[in-house]
Amino acid sequence: MPTDAPARTHCPNCGAKLHRQDLSLCAYCATPLSLGGAVDTAGDETAQRVARLREHPAFASAMAWTPPDPEVTERAHRLRSRAGILLFAAVGIFTASSVGRGGLGFPARIPVVLSALAAAVGVLLLGLAAAMRKRAIALPILRRPSLVVVRRSETAERGGVGATVYFFTLHFDDGSEGEFRRPGQGTMYEPMPNGTTGVAYTRGERLIDFRKL
Repeated sequence: MPTDAPARTHCPNCGAKLHRQDLSLCAYCATPLSLGGAVDTAGDETAQRVARLREHPAFASAMAWTPPDPEVTERAHRLRSRAGILLFAAVGIFTASSVGRGGLGFPARIPVVLSALAAAVGVLLLGLAAAMRKRAIALPILRRPSLVVVRRSETAERGGVGATVYFFTLHFDDGSEGEFRRPGQGTMYEPMPNGTTGVAYTRGERLIDFRKL
């Protein structure tokens, strides 16, 4: 007697957790899924509303635009800054030991070892920054007309400062739907309310940017 296949909870391609079980496309990488068959977008009023965004005068320019990835840029900048400090310290230690000839109160070889260690860690951090950026951009940015269905937020304390992360459930014109996260962009950032339409720029489960239309 045949048994029903277990419900698929994650995308077989990108591994993202599926927001709904009745979709034919993964909302995070657009991979076709074998879940509940093809979604009837002809009867999906939300999908039809989103599809009409393609007729908007600014749609073509929005689809051609590539937004920067602030999350990746910030992490890479922090690593490069630390690497710069270590490399600067390595040069300083080596220069001081060379000029002072052990005048730092250590055997002459110890400053050289410290200088080499600082330089090695600095180079390692530069390599980590480059590798992190390479991994991030390996996953393409998807540009799709979408509608904000639900918005929620979570606030966590980091270094004594509250950091807010927003989560947006987005509905696309192909009928797919998923939840995407985006860190708060400061006090001037106004997160999109429910019902906002526009072009969403997503990379995996992250919302890189959203251009309202």
